Amino acid sequence: MMATPPPADTGTGTGTKTSGVRPRARAARRLIPLAVSAAGLVAGLGLWQWAGVRDPVLFATPGRSLSALATLTEDGSLPSALLSSGRLLVVGLALAIVAGVGVGLLLSRARLLRSSTDWLLFALQSVPIVALAPLILSAFGFGLPAKTLVVFLTAVFPILVNTAEGAHRVPTTLLEVARTFRSSEWRIWKDVLLPHTVPYAMTGVRQGIAMAFVGTLAAEFFLNASGVGGLLLAASTRFDSATVLGLTLLVSVLAVALMGCGRAVEGYFARWREVRP
Repeated sequence: MMATPPPADTGTGTGTKTSGVRPRARAARRLIPLAVSAAGLVAGLGLWQWAGVRDPVLFATPGRSLSALATLTEDGSLPSALLSSGRLLVVGLALAIVAGVGVGLLLSRARLLRSSTDWLLFALQSVPIVALAPLILSAFGFGLPAKTLVVFLTAVFPILVNTAEGAHRVPTTLLEVARTFRSSEWRIWKDVLLPHTVPYAMTGVRQGIAMAFVGTLAAEFFLNASGVGGLLLAASTRFDSATVLGLTLLVSVLAVALMGCGRAVEGYFARWREVRP
C-alpha cells in the first residue's frame, strides 16, 4: 500500500507563520531602541520644563530657549557664529583625522616606533589641552591658525590611538596569507590593513568629533571670543540662561548629527563585519 504524500503547503502552515514572524520580530527589536530614545527625550524635555517653571531665573524653559535661538537667527548673529565656528571645527577636525589615521597606521607597521612611543602617546593624551588653550593662543596669536591648533590637539589623540590599536589587531593569519601570495606593501595596506582598521578608526573619529566641539568652544572662549563660543560667553556674563541653554542644545544636536554621519560612514565601509543570520 502506497503512502499518502503530505498535503502541499498552502501558505497557512507553521513554516509560513514562522517565516512571517521573524521579520516582524526583527522589526520590533529595531523599534525598541528608538522607543527608548524617544521616551528618554520626552522625559528630558519634561524635566527641563519642570526645572524652568520651578526656577525661571536659573533655568529657562525649552520654549524660552528656542525663542532666544530664533532671536539670534533673526538678527544674523547665530548664522555668522555658526559659520565661524563651523570653519574652525571642520579645518581642525580634518587635520586631526588625516594626521591621526596616517600616524596610527604607520605605528602599526613600524613595531619599533610603536613600542618606543606608546608611553608618549598616552602621556600626551592625558594633557589637558583645554587648560593650555590660553597659552597656545598667547604664543601663536588669536587668529584661525592658533584656534585650529587647539581643535587639532583636542581631537587627534582619540583618532590616533584607536587607529593604531585597530591596525595592530589585524589577524596575523591574514598578513601571512598576503605575504604567501607575495602581495606588495601597498596591497597589504589596501586589502588587509585598511578594511580591518576602518571600524576602529571611525570609533576614534566619533570620539574626536566630540572633542573637536570642546576644543572649538574652548578656543573661542579664551582671549578672542568669537563664533558660538563668543555668544555663549556673552550670554553667560549677562546671566541669560535662555540663550545659554539654547546654544548648548544646538551644539549637542550638531555633535550628535556629525557622530551619526560618522557611524553611517563606518557602516558603509565596514559592511563586511556585519555578518547576520
